[in-house]
Amino acid sequence: MKYFFFLLPIYLLLVSPHSKASCEESNEQCIEVGRWDFAVALGAGVITNPVRGGDNVPLVVLPYISYYGDKFFVDNTSLGYTFVEQSKYDVSLVAQLNTERAYFERFHPSNILVSNSFTNESNTPSNPVTNPHPDTGTDSDQPDDATGGDNDKQSPDVITIDDISKRDWALDGGILAHWYFEEYGKLSILWLHDVTGTYKGHNGRIDYSFNVPLSLSNLARLKFKIGAEYKDQKLVDYYYGISSIDTESERHLYNGKAVINPFVSIAFNYRLNDDWQIKFSAKQTWLDSGITDSPLIDKKYTSNIFIGGLYEF
Repeated sequence: MKYFFFLLPIYLLLVSPHSKASCEESNEQCIEVGRWDFAVALGAGVITNPVRGGDNVPLVVLPYISYYGDKFFVDNTSLGYTFVEQSKYDVSLVAQLNTERAYFERFHPSNILVSNSFTNESNTPSNPVTNPHPDTGTDSDQPDDATGGDNDKQSPDVITIDDISKRDWALDGGILAHWYFEEYGKLSILWLHDVTGTYKGHNGRIDYSFNVPLSLSNLARLKFKIGAEYKDQKLVDYYYGISSIDTESERHLYNGKAVINPFVSIAFNYRLNDDWQIKFSAKQTWLDSGITDSPLIDKKYTSNIFIGGLYEF
C-alpha cells in the first residue's frame, strides 16, 4: 500500500493534460514576483509527537514570510534559487532546515515557522555532537507494552526522550522540481542531502497537489495534496535509533532503517476582506516500520491540524 502513495503522483503526471504555468489572472498557482509577503495566522491547532515522552506541539501563532524574485526565493525556513524555468516546469536549488529535530526540542524553528507544504497555500516550494548511533547497535524485538500510551512512561521497560543523548539540528540542501498541470495541479519532487554532516544522509519527497474549483467566486480555495516522504537509513538511525550511548539496556538497542512515509493533506482558505482570511489545514503522515519499530516511538502516525484566522500585512 505504501508504494501506491509513492507511484500515484507519477501516474497523474502521465495522464494529466498538458501542464501550464503561465500566470493568467485566474491561475491560482501564480504569485507576484519581487514582493515580500508577511502574514500571521492566529488560532488553535496541534502537531502530534510520535516520540515517547515528547510533548505535542501547540499551534497558536504561525508567522509566514516569503519572497519570490526572478530567480531567488525565501519561503519561511527554505531558501532557493531557480536555475531552470519553463512554462510547464521549473527546477531550483534549495536549502532548508530539517524538521526531524522538532520532535526532540519544543522550540525548534520548524515548530514556529510551520512548513507551507501543509499549512499554507504557498505556491512553492546548540552544541554539536557526533553521531550517537555507531553500528554497534542491534535490532531487538519490542515487548508488547513498548508501544503503549502515557501510562507506561514511568515503566523501566520503556525508553523516552529524557533517556537519550541529544539529537542535533541539520541543514539540508538539494534540488526541487515542479511540473504544472493546467491551472489546478502541480507535481513536486524534492531530493535533499545533509550539508551540515549531522546525520550524513539523504531524504526526499514526491507529492501531487491540486486545487478544487469552488463556486464561491475567488473568495475560497480548497487544496488537496497526496505524496510520500523518503528518509534513508542514516537519517532514521541518527534520530530514532538507540545505541549504547543512549542506554545501557541491550534490549532497547535499535538500528534505524530507510522508510517511505505516505501522507495526505488538505488546506482551505476563505477570504473575508483584503486583510483577513479564515484558514483550516490538516495533514496526516503514516510512519513506516523502520521508524515505528524503534523503542523510542509510540505512535504509528503524526498529525497536524490548525484552524484560525490569517492576517496579511
